[in-house]
Amino acid sequence: MITDKNRAFYAKKKVISRLAHEIKDSLSDKFDLIIGHGSGSFGHTVASKYQTQKGIINKDSIWGLSLVADAAIQINRIVVDEFLKTKLPVISFAPASFMMAKNQKLDKTLTSQIKNSLKIGSIPIIYGDMVMDSKQGFCIFSGETTLDILAKNLMHDYKNVWMILCGDTNGVLNPNGQTIPKINKQNFAKISVEVGGSASTDVTGGMLHKVKTSLDLASSFGIKSYIINGKTPNKLKEILMGKNLQDVTLICNQ
Repeated sequence: MITDKNRAFYAKKKVISRLAHEIKDSLSDKFDLIIGHGSGSFGHTVASKYQTQKGIINKDSIWGLSLVADAAIQINRIVVDEFLKTKLPVISFAPASFMMAKNQKLDKTLTSQIKNSLKIGSIPIIYGDMVMDSKQGFCIFSGETTLDILAKNLMHDYKNVWMILCGDTNGVLNPNGQTIPKINKQNFAKISVEVGGSASTDVTGGMLHKVKTSLDLASSFGIKSYIINGKTPNKLKEILMGKNLQDVTLICNQ
């Protein structure tokens, strides 16, 4: 959505700005909001070269860690800058600063900073990042993974928690290019055969990863997820306002 994954280190600033304006136009006192984004052609390009998601595997691994972490910060600063231009009170939180992994799975997390940010009325922005890993040295947590972790940790503080995943298709598509309106445990086995990963370099799994993690949130915690086409003007705004669920995939428990 926010980078061209076929062009290294290319940010779509106009798209980021439009999404920021849509979010601002939809904000109300009815909900709190956490924003997350991936690294796209910034982090994934370098991570693929150094196989950084595998941790320390050779003499170049630590250098790869530094480059991927820097790339993730670069795109995050661009996102934050565009959101600040719309006067949204956003603040960046690096997952590496509040999460620790073990064998590529969450081991420890500290969410009090995020909770306080929401309490005082600011909007946290998190992103796909390198995190330290006690077994393999380090690993990658995608933007979706980080949001999933926060959703699980914050859900008890809210009556209703749901996720919106912005991509470049009308939700999850079947082989005929049609939107799959709903995915749950009952139809996932069939759909998983039809849904592939990303068409571009993506070391964190692509669309199938998004569906799997969203289904886990739904089945384990009752959290609904919407996968939408962020390229469609005002689609994000409409979903945030509870309108226009056409060409959207809902991932839920039933």
